[in-house]
Amino acid sequence: MFINSFNPNVFLDKKYVLLDNDFLTSLFHSNDLADSFVNLIPKGKKVYLYQLTEFEFLRDVFVPKEREIREKFISTDFFGKMKKDKHAEMFNQLYENSILLSKIYAHNNEKSKSSFVDLMLASLLMYSGSQLALITGNKRDFPSCVFDTLSVLNYEDTGGNIRTMSVVCFNKNKFDARYSKLQQLG
Repeated sequence: MFINSFNPNVFLDKKYVLLDNDFLTSLFHSNDLADSFVNLIPKGKKVYLYQLTEFEFLRDVFVPKEREIREKFISTDFFGKMKKDKHAEMFNQLYENSILLSKIYAHNNEKSKSSFVDLMLASLLMYSGSQLALITGNKRDFPSCVFDTLSVLNYEDTGGNIRTMSVVCFNKNKFDARYSKLQQLG
């Protein structure tokens, strides 16, 4: 199912692996992709879903049967969940980080129109430092002025199209350099 030489070792030094909605939706729609992905994750690693990613995955589903299928999918043991009280505890810091990241993106002429959810995911990566990697279908939302691309996962979707997913992580040195330049603006 996977094309190219995706390196699953990128997950070994990360405590957590997060998915964005693009990749989660791809897993949902393709059993082959889901099976291949499960085999890529090193033993003992859990894949986590952020509450806002779950919201994106479920928000536009109004047919009760479809919603039930999606809810069942994200409630499998494969996906770990952040505790609600932990999220509530971190929310203000994540929100502040997301505003700061949006300023850095704008200052660096990044053309991304990152959604609130993607900025919050970026903020969570920042908050967690080197413990977290994210698999995203939209690399533009995690620009290289702050994030590193650890690996690229290519696969053929059910329509025969080649899709690319990026594994990204926060780079504190890049952030510090960009933040310093932002502060010099006054």
